[in-house]
Amino acid sequence: MNSSTIMFSNMFSDKLFYKHCKRQSMLHRSAIDDRVGASVMSAKAVRNFRTGSYFEPPDYGLFSPNKINLTRGRRFDCAHSPQRSKAMEQTMIFRQLFDSVSGTYTYLIASRQGGEALIIDPVLEKVDRYLQLVRELDLKLVKAVDTHLHADHITGLGALRDHTHCITVMGEQTKADVVAMRVAEGDRVSIEGVSLDVMYTPGHTDDSYSYLMGNRIFTGDTLLIRGTGRTDFQNGDPRAQYDSIFNKLLRLPDETLLYPAHDYKGDTVSTIGEEKRFNPRLQVKSIDEYVDLMNNLNLPNPKMMDVAVPANVHIGLHQDEIARKGWALSATQALSLRGRTDTTIVDLRERSERERHGVIPGSLHAPYPDLQENLSAGGILHELAMATGKRIVFYCAFGERSAMAVQAAQDAGLKSACHIEGGIDAWKKAGGTIEQ
Repeated sequence: MNSSTIMFSNMFSDKLFYKHCKRQSMLHRSAIDDRVGASVMSAKAVRNFRTGSYFEPPDYGLFSPNKINLTRGRRFDCAHSPQRSKAMEQTMIFRQLFDSVSGTYTYLIASRQGGEALIIDPVLEKVDRYLQLVRELDLKLVKAVDTHLHADHITGLGALRDHTHCITVMGEQTKADVVAMRVAEGDRVSIEGVSLDVMYTPGHTDDSYSYLMGNRIFTGDTLLIRGTGRTDFQNGDPRAQYDSIFNKLLRLPDETLLYPAHDYKGDTVSTIGEEKRFNPRLQVKSIDEYVDLMNNLNLPNPKMMDVAVPANVHIGLHQDEIARKGWALSATQALSLRGRTDTTIVDLRERSERERHGVIPGSLHAPYPDLQENLSAGGILHELAMATGKRIVFYCAFGERSAMAVQAAQDAGLKSACHIEGGIDAWKKAGGTIEQ
């Protein structure tokens, strides 16, 4: 089965699926302003949903013209056009927030008021402020990103996840116990109307990442304003940092705005061009000179290091409680469910994750951001469970999203729902087959 399609032949009758599509207004052929939302189905899907009973899954972030979001029906096909780019820049929400204790900058980003939002490098002590701002701007926080494992403050990722059920995001090298989504070089972190290109920029730590959004680059602690992040702990490496800075970040256009994770002098933003000219640590003639400079900084350890690092390693959602309630399957138990007609395995990951890591054969793609709508009356998962009596078995990358999904499904009345502990990572380790 092609990962870009979902087969419903063993789940819905054509009549029931047609009824569901009609109720969700998915057969409109005219486009609606994407600020309001459009309900479109590709011509191919319209031709074939009766005979093949399938739909084309969404590509989160910037959708192609003929792709649909099954439940939300939003269309973002114009997002790359010059006209739309200017309009989006005018309506975009971009807030730089500051924690004076740790000198940390946090960034709240959304394409519009009332839309989806993501946050970069949140601080635990400021979570209430972030949540207040999210409410005031009528935003839905769907992703929380840490650029690296911080040593000078406790991250707000876990608290934000617990309050909003957002997806936590870090680089694949992170030592944090459970992160819902792990990204790598070349990936994208996307929400409604906003897409960040992922750049692996190790050196400050071995899990340091930068995120490029149009003409803005969020550099974490790799490249600071008139400085660079220290490289003497958490597997830091000045040679790797030199490569990250000189061969990646400084190759961006000079006018690219640079937003770091920290500043201790009161600066808020710089540009790549400014840092080339005025950053004293970048005025070196060779990598060896840079390594020598960084190895002789002789800086004291961050005051919070002994507390923050262990706390930030253990931010994962505790899946033991879900297991205690009997809502979890081990990967070995899940292997025995393949091919059973009374069970539907549901993949909560995004399309980019599926393409990169593969899928459990025969699984249904219902991305986590659509979960509440899919579980509500009239939603695809609710209709599936009610119409067929099938047991819903969720999985994701490492079990965090699926654990939250099980709780939501139980709350929605789907009492047989469960999840695969450890996600597709555990499935692979148990010898489960994967389909690309």
